[in-house]
Amino acid sequence: MRQALRNVTVIIPAHNRPERLRRLLGYYEGCGVRILVPDSSQKAYDGDLMSPDVTYIHRPGLHFLLKIKEVLPLIATDYVLYCADDDFIVPEAIARMVEFLDANPDYSVAQGHYLTFTPTDGGVEFYPRYIRYFDSRIDADDPAGRLVQDKCKYASLLYGVTRSDLFRRIYGYCFDGRGELRFRNLFLAEEFFNHAMLIQGKYATIPCFYSARERIKGSATETVVPISEIRSSEEYRWEYDGYIEALSMMLSDASGVEMHEAERLMRKVCAAPKDSAKVSLKRRVVMFLMRHRSLRRASDIADRRYNRKGLKAVRGMESYPCEFSTPEKETIIRFIKEYS
Repeated sequence: MRQALRNVTVIIPAHNRPERLRRLLGYYEGCGVRILVPDSSQKAYDGDLMSPDVTYIHRPGLHFLLKIKEVLPLIATDYVLYCADDDFIVPEAIARMVEFLDANPDYSVAQGHYLTFTPTDGGVEFYPRYIRYFDSRIDADDPAGRLVQDKCKYASLLYGVTRSDLFRRIYGYCFDGRGELRFRNLFLAEEFFNHAMLIQGKYATIPCFYSARERIKGSATETVVPISEIRSSEEYRWEYDGYIEALSMMLSDASGVEMHEAERLMRKVCAAPKDSAKVSLKRRVVMFLMRHRSLRRASDIADRRYNRKGLKAVRGMESYPCEFSTPEKETIIRFIKEYS
């Protein structure tokens, strides 16, 4: 495992959560991965950065995509992935993704199954996450086919393990000829990664415990302008058009279709709903409840109901160790408690 991890870079795009960054650096210490920390926090991180495997760059207030542009030349491994500073992506699972990608060169990205965790007075509670897509694969042979297939089996790919050459390639399209960003919205940045990686290759979900994500209310989900508004508002037209242009150029280059045809397809794909009408309605209700403090109690009730349903759906599955112990889960618990 360690040999595989020496060929992996983990990018931690830190921002104003030094206690989470300290916890995550402790978690990865000694496992073998290379770590890049582009930190846009107002105050520089004051923890231990003596490990030769960690490269830290402090750029106060720098936009996410500009941080990534700055660290692209520093990726010296064949594989790379993002890990948010409040997540734990399991080293053993990373090694398993590398093994899969080594054996399947037509795949651009792979990931496993996710848990959500919440520290409590009595310990740490774990719940399954993204269970609608736990067996998702997007494996059409051509880029256009994969983009269409994605709309039927949507799963965010942002934190999957991917090939470094593809990672560097896709972000070149985010900038125009003057080096200016074509778009800035963080939701668009995530969607860009999803579409771009499917233009470059196939995607697989491997049935193993991959990541534990901390549930923190008040995150970007509640504070960033949603894509629906970006897509429909004249105020953000330049940004959405820039986003479409970046993807269209990439699709044209990858598949050989004319630019106007690539743009037509990208606009159609990006305008299509990710989920069924029923699921989309549930998402809108959840977002509404989260954004109104007076309705937080209703939001909490909805969370508990969702969690109970999820636990029932994945009971006994080794890749969702919510209600039983595994070494990987116990290691995460130890770091949560140690750094709380």
